[in-house]
Amino acid sequence: MTAYKKILAAVDLSEDSALIRDKAQWFATQHAAELHLVNVMEPVMTGYAVEVMSIDIAGLQAEAEKQSRLALLGLGGSIGVPAERLHSVVGRPAREIRELAKNLGADLVVMGGHGKHGLELLLGSTSSGVSHGITCDLLILRMPT
Repeated sequence: MTAYKKILAAVDLSEDSALIRDKAQWFATQHAAELHLVNVMEPVMTGYAVEVMSIDIAGLQAEAEKQSRLALLGLGGSIGVPAERLHSVVGRPAREIRELAKNLGADLVVMGGHGKHGLELLLGSTSSGVSHGITCDLLILRMPT
């Protein structure tokens, strides 16, 4: 069995994030590996097709990024992951997770997956997107429904 040296846990800061973090921490402990957590937030404007001229988009984005970072600090800090290994990123989740894993030299990415339904059947899921082009092992945890 391959020994993992760097593990990246991709979390969306939902209730399921603690399950993903805990499983990634278990693997990190078993392999004496360095654990990183990442949360990728899509830009605030993604998905909006209405006139928003009067809205402070930059302010909304900055506040969303701040809240995301605070939540990630809490999630990682609760198990002793240092702040420099907690990554808050803005972009397309699948792409950013693949890129960060590559840049970190991660051996394993741990993330959650849900059964596809509805619009997700047509568009694909983040876990499916990460699996296309990932350069390391990928563990997709089935999340409770």
